[in-house]
Amino acid sequence: MKIIEVKNLGKRYRKNDFYSLKNASFVIEEGDIVGLVGKNGSGKSTLLKLLAKSQRPTEGEVFFRGKNIFKEDNILNDFGIMIDPVYFPQISVEENLKLFLKIHKKEEYLPNIESTLRLVGLWEARTRKPSDFSFGMKQRTALALALITKPKFVLLDEPFVGLDPIGVKNLLTILKEWAQTNKTSMIVSSHQLAELEDLCNRYLFIDQGVIQSQFKSEQNSIIIELNREDERQDNSVSSIDKLVAEYGLLYYEDKVEITNVEDNRALNEILEQLAATQSIKTILSKKESLERLFSED
Repeated sequence: MKIIEVKNLGKRYRKNDFYSLKNASFVIEEGDIVGLVGKNGSGKSTLLKLLAKSQRPTEGEVFFRGKNIFKEDNILNDFGIMIDPVYFPQISVEENLKLFLKIHKKEEYLPNIESTLRLVGLWEARTRKPSDFSFGMKQRTALALALITKPKFVLLDEPFVGLDPIGVKNLLTILKEWAQTNKTSMIVSSHQLAELEDLCNRYLFIDQGVIQSQFKSEQNSIIIELNREDERQDNSVSSIDKLVAEYGLLYYEDKVEITNVEDNRALNEILEQLAATQSIKTILSKKESLERLFSED
């Protein structure tokens, strides 16, 4: 069942002659946990803010359970949002949750305070103020506010930033337990695929405002980076074109992508023919290829 459908979504800010997000289209099914990955400045936060209705799009539409979120009031009642900190640092964590529920007229969720704070590891610190917290505890405070109403859809923007490896592991455990218990759909933005591997069943890769790739966690394609033309044998170009046509491969930017639907015989034939023309530079998994992009200038 579709919970979110995004159609041709775009955002161009005033005074900019370029789109921060352009022609984004995807569907999130009930129970999906989607990793939104890309470099800093790639458009991840813009996309999440549009989904959260904190910004209006220049073009395109977003549907939540079949309803256009920009044409309906109070449609985000079932959303949990952790994009920018929303807590008050001068009052206790418990008071923050109570105030949040009062402001949003959701006092029926007051009994969830203890279980939510226990989930994020803050129950023993419930009387302390976030102003005295470490960065990781502040992150967990914001997460508690996003989860307190047991939302059906959660938006998390860079929740791992500033956390040490133990903090990252703990947060992933919290999110995984929450999703499994409550069957909540999520988009989790991060620039590190490795942080999301144990959590997400799907990924969206965004670069320069454009969603470049969508794939499920089990669809770990092989990416073959090709040598420069002057390093290949003369007949390499025609050989590559033949392989692409014969096996229906993706061919872009001196890369050939082989999906996991290829059987062993086909895979060996493809690699054998590319090796015969000295075309292979590097062989990477899809995730390794994306991670390499993040480290490039």
